[in-house]
Amino acid sequence: MTESAKPGVKFWAVGAFGLIWGVMGCYNYIMQTNPEALVQFPEAYQMAINSRPGWVTLSSVIAVFCGALGSALMLMRRAVARPVLLLSLLGVVVTLLQALWMIGSAPGAGSIAMGIGISVVVAAYLVWFTHRKAGRDLLR
Repeated sequence: MTESAKPGVKFWAVGAFGLIWGVMGCYNYIMQTNPEALVQFPEAYQMAINSRPGWVTLSSVIAVFCGALGSALMLMRRAVARPVLLLSLLGVVVTLLQALWMIGSAPGAGSIAMGIGISVVVAAYLVWFTHRKAGRDLLR
């Protein structure tokens, strides 16, 4: 391996941020499955969770767990991180579209859409970042 293929601080920082973000998403999803914890969420959030179909729940699971796994794979410098993070991005987009369609203009809908929208930006950035780094031989 050449010296130029050594990851810099930004690579490790982005990977660590992605992993922390993904683990927080996994924790958030697990909390959504706990009825006692769900009662503590805002009403619009409860409505979005309780009204989503199973295929959207599956897309949420794919989004958060692939995000965490993809970031861990990125930190291990594995090229397979790219498709795993792409799956995460697709899961986040499906979740966002369904949430926007389902909750519409309900009170609190804006904060839910903004939260998922931020997740779209993070997931898209991680996909783009790993794509760039793979071309520089940082992922193998």
